[in-house]
Amino acid sequence: MHALSCKIAFMNSTYELYFIVNPELSSEQTNTLLANVQELLSSVVKAENVDVEQEGLKNLAYPIQKHWSGYYVNIRYEVSDANKPAIKDLEARLNLLEPIIRYLNLNISEYLIAKSKEVLNETEITTHRELNKGRASKICLSKYLGLKAIDYKDVDYLNQFTSPYAKIFDRSKTGTSAKFQRKITKAIKQARHMGLMPFTTKHYR
Repeated sequence: MHALSCKIAFMNSTYELYFIVNPELSSEQTNTLLANVQELLSSVVKAENVDVEQEGLKNLAYPIQKHWSGYYVNIRYEVSDANKPAIKDLEARLNLLEPIIRYLNLNISEYLIAKSKEVLNETEITTHRELNKGRASKICLSKYLGLKAIDYKDVDYLNQFTSPYAKIFDRSKTGTSAKFQRKITKAIKQARHMGLMPFTTKHYR
């Protein structure tokens, strides 16, 4: 009998590393930091198709390490299933980079698949208040728009789901479905973590 040789096909997952750099760094220091991060991606998780987007200096919704602004960077990269266990090692090393004052490192593969299936409704309505004005029974804005996934960086969309006191609205007030309420709540929490939205009114300036 001939021995059968089996090959394991490893799939790639797409990750998004979104982080805030200390705004006091010079351009040269920031570029050096970005080079170090890309080196970590290459050496630790063997990242492929690395795409770096420097979003620049932004005001924070609340102070992080006494800073009211930060330099935002978004890096998307792919990692094979074989190298995914090294993600924890990567994050441990990122924690040691003091100029990075906050970060999120998320597997966005399912998010990208969902976004690719979106067929957006052509409408001028952009808020749940506009959509449900005069309605006896509220409907879900996200479903109405044709959304399949919620981006935590889309602060303009997320802000309508919080009160002036920074409290997340109950879905009975907005008409949001249970499924999208979970997605919106998760996105708001991630946006807050990254200084894009405030936790409380105490953070308003």
